Amino acid sequence: MVEAVRTAVEQAGVDPAVLRRSRTVVVTTAGGGAAGRIAHALGLTGPAISVDTREAPALLALHLAAQALRAGDSSYAIVGAEVPDGLCALVLADQSAATAAGAVPQAVVRVTAAAYAPTPDDRNRLIRETLHAAGLLPDDIAHPQDEGFPALLAALHDGRPPRPTVVADHGSDGTTAHALLDQPQHTAPGTHLPWVVSAPHTRALQARAASLVVHLDTAPAAPADVAHSLLTARPGPRRAAVIGADRATLTDGLRALALGTDAPHLVHGTATGSPRPVFVFPGQGSQWPGMAAELLDTSEAFRESVHACADALAEFVDWSLLDVLSEAPGAPPLHRVDVLQPTLWATMVSLAEVWRSHGVEPAAVVGHCYGEIAAAQVAGALDVRDAARLLARRSRAWLRLVGKGTVISVGTSGQDIVHRMAAWPDSVELAAINGPRSVALTGPPDVLHHIVADLTDQGVYAKRIPGVDTVGHCSQVEILRDHLLDVLRPVSPRTTAVPFYSTVDGAERDTTTLDTDYWYLNTRSQVRFHQTVQALLAAGHHSFIEVSPHPLLGTSIEDTAAEFGIRDVAVIGTLRRGQGGTRRVLTSVAEAYVHGIDVDFGPAFAGATPRPVDLPAFEDHGPDTGETWTDRVRALPDEQRTEALVDLVCRTVAAVLEADPADAVHPDMAFKEMGLGSLSAVQLRNRLRGTTGLHLPATIAYDHPTPDALARHLATTLFEAANAANAAAAVGTAGTTGDGCEPTNPEAALLTALEKADEALDRLRAVPATTARAEADRRIDERLKSLMDKARRMRHVDTDDDSATDRFATATDDEMFALIEERFGLS
Repeated sequence: MVEAVRTAVEQAGVDPAVLRRSRTVVVTTAGGGAAGRIAHALGLTGPAISVDTREAPALLALHLAAQALRAGDSSYAIVGAEVPDGLCALVLADQSAATAAGAVPQAVVRVTAAAYAPTPDDRNRLIRETLHAAGLLPDDIAHPQDEGFPALLAALHDGRPPRPTVVADHGSDGTTAHALLDQPQHTAPGTHLPWVVSAPHTRALQARAASLVVHLDTAPAAPADVAHSLLTARPGPRRAAVIGADRATLTDGLRALALGTDAPHLVHGTATGSPRPVFVFPGQGSQWPGMAAELLDTSEAFRESVHACADALAEFVDWSLLDVLSEAPGAPPLHRVDVLQPTLWATMVSLAEVWRSHGVEPAAVVGHCYGEIAAAQVAGALDVRDAARLLARRSRAWLRLVGKGTVISVGTSGQDIVHRMAAWPDSVELAAINGPRSVALTGPPDVLHHIVADLTDQGVYAKRIPGVDTVGHCSQVEILRDHLLDVLRPVSPRTTAVPFYSTVDGAERDTTTLDTDYWYLNTRSQVRFHQTVQALLAAGHHSFIEVSPHPLLGTSIEDTAAEFGIRDVAVIGTLRRGQGGTRRVLTSVAEAYVHGIDVDFGPAFAGATPRPVDLPAFEDHGPDTGETWTDRVRALPDEQRTEALVDLVCRTVAAVLEADPADAVHPDMAFKEMGLGSLSAVQLRNRLRGTTGLHLPATIAYDHPTPDALARHLATTLFEAANAANAAAAVGTAGTTGDGCEPTNPEAALLTALEKADEALDRLRAVPATTARAEADRRIDERLKSLMDKARRMRHVDTDDDSATDRFATATDDEMFALIEERFGLS
């Protein structure tokens, strides 16, 4: 049996080392400890199971192995069986593992089942249940085969099953096992495709997805043919896209859309953004090892651009860009600043070419720090040689600043941080203002270490940026001025039709002025990213694509848009840390599409010849009834309403983490313990915002650190605040009460309400603490947070207001009352 397994593994083209790393499951029908011997011989560490087939059906081994894969216990399983003419072995793999290994499967095991079915009627019932689970009818399959493993092997040896086939095996104990085999998908290994669906509104979108699921279950078609046919339909404003490499994944995404639930491979949105986006290029921090390895192999546009950058850099550096990106032996480390900056530049401009290969052209460009060099090149203001020289010589000069300081990120406004800096040493400087509540400070490591600790104690987010041991955008750069002005020239900037927004100026800049003096200022001046985004929004740009290996600036852009009261801004990333391949690119393209950016999905069909297939015609479901998820939940009793909110948060977290909600998400577990990072926290906020319609802050997962706490906050914001508003509306209209005693001016009415709230809080302080009081305190806290979130959304605050708002968010009880007095003039 061991040799049969070795032969099967070799024929499958799977590296045995991969099996050893993935806790491969072994299930055999051979006795005498065969499963254990196989595991020992191959060095496997997963479960080893032997099935006693003296009474049980041999096909039960296949069922148990398939169950282990579906449960996520492993990505691989080995099945060994005794058959009349000897021994046989099969290698099973889940779809993603097979794709990653480049394996070409002989068949797909769609469904397996096992049950006590001693009579022919019982066995026919089990077959019907198996077909129903696969969405098939009896006429869709070949005649069921009752010979167990021999029939299964015959189907495999005859080539790929021409149509779905049920193979059955019956044990003497009355147990019957079934397996439904199907032909593999007609797409090349690793090919991910988009299934796009659109409609006038959400209800119609869900109905459209449901009709497609029913149709494709009864009339299966090749995924590429379905993808091509769906793209021929005229898109509506409400859009969704499912990304997958196999029919099951794509269909599962449609089912989730039809049910109004989330799935990791499903994206949806409303096409309210600008058709052409702003390309955003960040500075340091988005890099990660292997960030370009997969696209170098799979994307012609990316590969050609990287090679062009490598050729240009070769004149100015003594190392190979391609060696660094491929992590070749002897290549210099990526973390070395004179290697990192040129490598990240080459990666970003090459990702811009990937977007262009998908039909996306920038309406404007903006860069952060040395991301401005990438922005200028992509806009056409610099040629690749000028850009390569700027990056190479700038980064080499930067080595003189190594060890001089570090950088921290602080979650507060520019006005507030300037106020705080008055008490700090002069060596601490404001390097960047990225958003309404995001700044960067530079200075000596020991000084910044204490500042981080102090700010954290005060409830202000502060964190050292890892891997940064140089300072920029501060006075220390001035020691490099003469040197930089000498080595950076000559630069030959050109005029371009694509607007260039400068984060040195905070406004659009004529690209012919991007000379040597400008690029020195780029290293020395404060980064005015917040101001520049304000200028872009004021110019009517509502779509942004961050062209980088990992998104860094999306939250700052969204928060800046919120200042303007703009809720339809689209902010899209490109790659993500650990996700650098075609699937991630296609998902980002799909995210751009559902938000209204013009894209071309053509590259997804490279090498394929899809054919049009008949799909159900779009049905007019009439106007949107206006009923939302929030409306449906509001109608539930309080207890069910709470359960629905907790379920929403847990399902959404699971979708963001691409995990099983039952296994990975518990209501009282901290988001941090689940592995929710800064980017996934923003994704969680975005998905919840799409479902509830609330404008939620990017820090929502940090402010309410468990699913249960976040669900309580959502309940307060959605329902208790609304109930209070309805009660107030019932008292009177147009700002007056029925007896005319309340002020008619809205501002005066708010001040009166705040005075009453202040008095009530004073009375509450005198009440002894009890269990009931603790629950009341919790609800009061939630309402105060909800009101402040609402106030931020409704007001266009000026600079002075920002400081008060930021201080309010971190204030103690006494400080909060003082701030209310300061803000509204109460005493």
